[in-house]
Amino acid sequence: MKHHSLTRMILVCALCAGSILPLAAAQEKKDDPYKDILGTWDVRTDDGQYTFVFKFFIEKGELAGLFAGQSGEVRMQNLKVDGTKVTFLVNVGAGGQGMDINFTVFVAGDEMTGQLSLQFGEANVTGKKKK
Repeated sequence: MKHHSLTRMILVCALCAGSILPLAAAQEKKDDPYKDILGTWDVRTDDGQYTFVFKFFIEKGELAGLFAGQSGEVRMQNLKVDGTKVTFLVNVGAGGQGMDINFTVFVAGDEMTGQLSLQFGEANVTGKKKK
């Protein structure tokens, strides 16, 4: 009789473990929504005229970023992530009195596509994550 109880207990534990492990993996994915975004990205406009570097990192528990372009390196502002969509603003120019550039990009693995928007118009951008 005790043998049947032990077998049942082992079976119940095995079934529970089979249910919990996928939940733990899903929770880990949910807890790290920035995993695919984090890192350094080489980005350019479709015509190749402008190149940028995006650096995404965690700072004080929050997603943060730096933008590097022809006029230097500045912090990303209003950085938001919604699934694979990342939006942010950078102000390039002297002493923050320069021009605002709004970015909307979509991350898929090590590839990025999207658009920049500024007072003069819009341009498509593409990027690759540095290894």
